[in-house]
Amino acid sequence: MKVSLNWLKKYVPVELDNAAYESRMIMTGTGVEGMEDMGRELQNVVVGRVLTCEDHPNSDHLHICTVDVGEEAPLQIVCGAPNVKAGLLVPVAKVGAVLPGDFHIKKGKLRGVESCGMLCSSTEMNVPVELYPSVGDAGLLIFNEDYPVGTDVREIFGFNDTVVDFEILANRPDCLCVWGVARETAAALNAPLSLPVITVKEADGDIHDYADITVEDTEHCPRYAARVIKNVRIAPSPMWLRQYLHAAGMRSINNIVDITNFVMLETGHPMHAFDLAKVKGRKIVVRASREDETLTTLDGKEYALSGQELMICDEDHPTGLAGIMGGEESEITEETRDVLFECASFDRTSIRLTARRLGIRTEASGRFERGVSPATVMEALQRACQMVNELDAGDVVPGVIDIYPNPVKPAHLNVPVDYINKRTGVTVSGEEMKRILEKLFFEVELKDGVLHVTAPNFRQDIEQMADISEEVLRYAGYEHIPSTGLRGETTQGGLNVKTARHFKLQDMLSGMGAYECMNYSFISRKVITQMGFSADDARLNPVCIRNPLGEDTACMRTTLLCGVFKTVSTNQRGGNEDGRIYELGSIYDSACKTEENLPVEHDTLAIAIWGGKEDFYSLRGMVEAIMRDLGVCYHIEMGRENYLHPGRRAQLVAQSGDVICQLGQVHPDTAEAFDMNDKTYVCELDVEKLFENANALGHVQPIYRTPAVSRDLAFVMDGSVQLGPVMDEMKKACGDKLEDIRLFDVFRGVQVGEGKKSCAFNLVLRAKDHTLTEDEINASVKKAIKAAEKFGAVLRG
Repeated sequence: MKVSLNWLKKYVPVELDNAAYESRMIMTGTGVEGMEDMGRELQNVVVGRVLTCEDHPNSDHLHICTVDVGEEAPLQIVCGAPNVKAGLLVPVAKVGAVLPGDFHIKKGKLRGVESCGMLCSSTEMNVPVELYPSVGDAGLLIFNEDYPVGTDVREIFGFNDTVVDFEILANRPDCLCVWGVARETAAALNAPLSLPVITVKEADGDIHDYADITVEDTEHCPRYAARVIKNVRIAPSPMWLRQYLHAAGMRSINNIVDITNFVMLETGHPMHAFDLAKVKGRKIVVRASREDETLTTLDGKEYALSGQELMICDEDHPTGLAGIMGGEESEITEETRDVLFECASFDRTSIRLTARRLGIRTEASGRFERGVSPATVMEALQRACQMVNELDAGDVVPGVIDIYPNPVKPAHLNVPVDYINKRTGVTVSGEEMKRILEKLFFEVELKDGVLHVTAPNFRQDIEQMADISEEVLRYAGYEHIPSTGLRGETTQGGLNVKTARHFKLQDMLSGMGAYECMNYSFISRKVITQMGFSADDARLNPVCIRNPLGEDTACMRTTLLCGVFKTVSTNQRGGNEDGRIYELGSIYDSACKTEENLPVEHDTLAIAIWGGKEDFYSLRGMVEAIMRDLGVCYHIEMGRENYLHPGRRAQLVAQSGDVICQLGQVHPDTAEAFDMNDKTYVCELDVEKLFENANALGHVQPIYRTPAVSRDLAFVMDGSVQLGPVMDEMKKACGDKLEDIRLFDVFRGVQVGEGKKSCAFNLVLRAKDHTLTEDEINASVKKAIKAAEKFGAVLRG
């Protein structure tokens, strides 16, 4: 925040040089980013009076002038400005002067005539027309006041000043104003603080005859105060006021608007002035916007409102964005006669969200976003009315409308002296602490080693004992913190459970030739709908982002496959004819909430393979290898995901009943939506359920001394028969003698008949206590065949 040092000195004496002042403020916790000498680029330019002005004999536009600059003899200066004439007071850059842009003035000749200086325009001195009226670069700047010749123009324009750029932290919104910085300066320099005594001279009348105010949303507008000024006399602001605004980086508009800006910079309270003649019904209503409403702001831009913005409205429609910018309809003009001054406190979160949503950033919104104390609203409003009196800008109508249903109470804390010394590491006496806090405007009582502290009404950041400790330490001196050596113990590093799981899965998948990919957790709702989920699927209701970067990142993913599909599509379109990729990450469940009311995150693995010899069984083999490695007992069921081919999908279910994985070939419609080859095979696996059902040691059994016997059986059956139940029935029929059964081939073709499939199984038979005889083997095989025949299967010859 930029503050004029001359303005600051009105309230507190600053007798240090700039470097010492900067150092002192930094050491007491108020950062200074820089100090700028406003007159650094304008040197040796003075007020001069043009005594004579004659045409140049060798030019049709130059003039030969003699100019009195307060020296023994007048200067001869050749000037080309069309508005130069005898008798004018103008700025004169003497020989040796420096103008902005590092432009040095030297003695020279113009068309054979000697010139000892330069008469200046406002543009050449970087003096905006809002600071001092002029014709710009169309001619000379002409002084309207009678200044003594030889006067340094920097005094006239307020350039004999230093602008201090303070770095105000987010927890100190009270310092975003001149008074706040003055309070800190007075405390840092042990200097007296002299803020203005506010008195307001009122005219006749009653404010309720001019305006009516209703606050419907007191949660987002805890305080709203207003006063009315009648018989407004719009005029330019005095030079001193324009100088202060210019130093702060603001332009002067007129006396009424400048008063509101001046009070904002001085007190930290943004204000707004309404032309009451343009407020319909002369009624102000503070309420939430409606979805069908629009507002054209002072900068001429129209905004469509969403129903979430806090608005200042008249009887019919919005007239301003609360805490951000006023509306175009009620702005102050030269015809304005009655004005309503608004000074309020708005909820910082509401203002921040609205400003970000609409893309508006103003001086007012910046202050409200950090927090403006409701307790000091009336002080700022009265200061504005006092300024109206001082500038004779109108007549203040008696009465105030102040809607403040829940007054904010100042913070009260009881802080032991020993607690502060222990927390800060610096030994400070209780009396010294009391003195420090009192010069920071805290009310303090020291009793039995405990500080009973009441924070000033402008300090909203004081909430706990640590805050009082900080206040004491920064004025006791950070340099008093004792230096200590580093202490600590080294601890053995390790991986958390989630990371260890990921590393294990990454090792296994990399060993299978798969490459890891990573996608954003943010996706668009449109991409989710392309997955083909059923209408009642919870994954179609993702967690939405309040302030998304764009439509493509508007919500959190409910499946990893949206991103994996895009990665597959990119690779296939890029010419990668075959590949294996996987992604490990979180998906976000909007239907389930944590104790902190946040969406539950599920750790998930997605795998995709395509091209070459890859098929459904390649993918199933990868997943089963993971299951076997982790010792997960499971069985296979028909899959249910709509994004998978209805005849080539499955799900792996653990013995606990948890569905661990969905896998299969991508449905042609889904493949088309994501611009993929439909011979792409994918799976999505719940990592948490996978490890919950894992057996770290696997299935432990003795090493049998008896040999195993292997038999292969091939059956022809209807193509719709699920093989998982067939294998389960064969296991049940064979009993303990069947050690393992695996499907190793599925064939469809004219050889087996239309709608049929040939399935080949490998049976491993073994007895634990003896070598199986041929009769026992044949008996078990027959049982397996009969079990398969229950599903309509016919043994192939």
